Order: sequence, then C-alpha cells, then structure tokens
Amino acid sequence: MAFSVQLTKRPRTLSSGKRVHYWTLRWRSTNGKLHSESIGRVDELSKTKAESIRRKKEAAITAGLLRRDKPKLITLATFLKDDLEAIRPDVKLNTLEGHRHATAHATEALGAKTKLQRIGPQHVAHLKTYLLNEKKCSPATVAKTLRTLKAAFYRAKKLGLIQENPFAGIKMPRTQSRPKRVFSPEETRALREAAPNLWWKAFILVAETTGLRKGELLNLQWSDIDEHNKTLRVAAKRSGTFEANGLGELPILEWSAKSYHQRTIPLPDATLSVLAELHDEMIGSPYAFLSVERLVIIRDAIRADQFGANYELVNNMHRWFDRVQDSAKSLLAERKEVEVEELDWPRGTIHDLRRTYGTRIARIVPIHVLKEYMGHAKIQTTQEYYLAAEAVDAQATRGALDALIGN
Repeated sequence: MAFSVQLTKRPRTLSSGKRVHYWTLRWRSTNGKLHSESIGRVDELSKTKAESIRRKKEAAITAGLLRRDKPKLITLATFLKDDLEAIRPDVKLNTLEGHRHATAHATEALGAKTKLQRIGPQHVAHLKTYLLNEKKCSPATVAKTLRTLKAAFYRAKKLGLIQENPFAGIKMPRTQSRPKRVFSPEETRALREAAPNLWWKAFILVAETTGLRKGELLNLQWSDIDEHNKTLRVAAKRSGTFEANGLGELPILEWSAKSYHQRTIPLPDATLSVLAELHDEMIGSPYAFLSVERLVIIRDAIRADQFGANYELVNNMHRWFDRVQDSAKSLLAERKEVEVEELDWPRGTIHDLRRTYGTRIARIVPIHVLKEYMGHAKIQTTQEYYLAAEAVDAQATRGALDALIGN
C-alpha cells in the first residue's frame, strides 16, 4: 500500500472549557503505528492551506527529508546535556561555556522536562521574551543564546530527533557592533620595532600583510611560502611525523582552515625578507612559528592525551601582544614627545591585525578579490567585519563636503 498522510479534523477541549477543532495530519510508521500531528485550528487555518501543508509533509517523508517514524521522546535537558558531550572534543572552551549558559537559559524558561520534539516557534518566542524582559539580558547575550540553541537543534535534526528546527528563521535581537580596531601604518611599524624578538616581529608583519587568522599563522609551514612567486598558501595539513636530530619523531599536526578551501595570498618583499631571517632561527622545524622545542612539548601533550581542540599551540600569546602594544605605545609617545597617557591607543587584539589588512587592501583590490584573500565564504562577511572607516576617510569626506558647500 502506498504511503500517504491523511488530513482530518480532531476536537480538543481548551482549559477554558471551549471545544475547538484542529487540523491534524495522520500517517502510519514503518511498523504500522499511527502517528498524528496538529497543524492549526480549523477556525484559523483554511482547508486549502491545511491541504498544502499535508502535501508538503507527505512529499518530504516520501523523499526521505523527514523521518516517517517519530523518534523516541527525550527531554530538553537530556538532549542538551548529550549534545554538550558530543561537541566537547571538537570545540573551544568558550564555546562549551556558551553552550552551558544557553542550556541554563533554555531549561529555566521552557522547563528541563519539556519534550524536545514538542518545542516549536512559540517556545522560542517565549524564550526570547523571557530573556529580554524578565532576565533583563542584553540583546547580545540573547542573540548568542539563540544562535547556540539554533546550532544544537540543527544537530538534533541531523540525528533524526526532531523533524524541524524551531529556531530556524528566528529574528535575532539587534546588537550594537563593537568598535573596529584598525592599526595605522605608524602603529604597526611601532609594534614591529617594539617586538621583543624576531619571532614576534615576523608574526606581526605576516599578520598585517596577509590577513591570516591566528590559527592559520601558527599552522603555516615553510613549504607554504613560495619565494619565487612571492606568495603564501593557506592549505589543510595531514597529520604525520618528521625526524628531529636527537629528539626522535615530532608531530605534523592535522589542520584545516576555517573556510575549508585553499587560497593563495601575495607577499611583499619586506615580509619575505623577515621570513628568511626567521627561517634561519627556526632550524629543523617545518613550521614558520612553531619551533622544534615547542613541537617537543606538543608531542608530549599528545602522548599524555592532553592535546585537543582547546590546546594552545603557543602559550600566552594575547598577554604577550598586550605587552608589545604597551611598548609600542611608549615608543610612539616618545617620538611624538607626548606623555604615554596622552597618546590615543585603543587596545587591540591579534585578530585586529587581520582587520587592519582587510581595511588597507580594500583600497587596492576589488572586494571580490579581497574576499578570496581573506578566506571568507560570503562577501557580506568581508563588508561587515573587515572594512572600517579610517581617519583618512573622514578627512577626505570633510574636504569633499567643504568643496560642495563652497568653503
């Protein structure tokens, strides 16, 4: 007998005592068990619309896009606990912490024992309202919670635990974007001059002239640098080992870029020159920024089963970069003959060197080329996060306006 989904009317008595009818979809599972799903009240949903929903449901189940057999009911708290354990080996510590916070918010607002399969858009709307109005969470916190749960429910759908993601299409609260820190050429020169050693000088220079992410920089190998064509390649790495004199086998770390595709970036002569100096220091290592000594420590961590997604390839990098900024600020203040406190230097991050590259190169190449250099999947990401207006833009705007009004 061919599979089909039937449309029927089923009565239900509300808590007020009023008796209403609901459009209900009914179908049989592979073992003959009858399943049903209410899709709306008869007085609010026309028969034509209900029939359209029925046809889509039947087509989706027939095509294998939805499960014919309903999964075993589990609670929201149980699923989120299992989901946290499932993603634990592959994500950073801050992602796990965000998952815990989202779980606490969801179970508090919706109930820990609420069945996962019964959560719908109305529950998501209630959660959003609860966080904004009752918990007084900031819009940024609410948006982060909703994004985290949205990803978790997509994993639930992939596992066949639910048929639709109730968080799909949810409108996120509008949040104030963070100030975009773009270093000036004068500031990055000061950073390089204030660097405590050649390693940091090269790291800063490569970051500001390639726009590589921190992970891409630390996984950069000498074989990725083409001196003849003056280019740098960002490409996935397979795990392996290499022999180091007197140190035994050291690891080649498995790694893939965030965008999962290879890209090639042009290198200026100044960067190539500094990298050549660094190569002479990093004797025996296939990596540009991971020394043999550091690889020994990483090897020992792997053997002790202490190496995972949260393992820092180089320790205290952000703390060290803050120190470099403090030294650079002092150096610049001395040159300008002003007190350090008088010099405007908003504290930046290593990632801001990537933003600096994107903003600078946007003036030179078309945005679709910059998108490829940055390794973005969508051009909107390039536009939104890496193109910041600078002081020179404000000066040019003022000049143009003055010319227009005749000053």
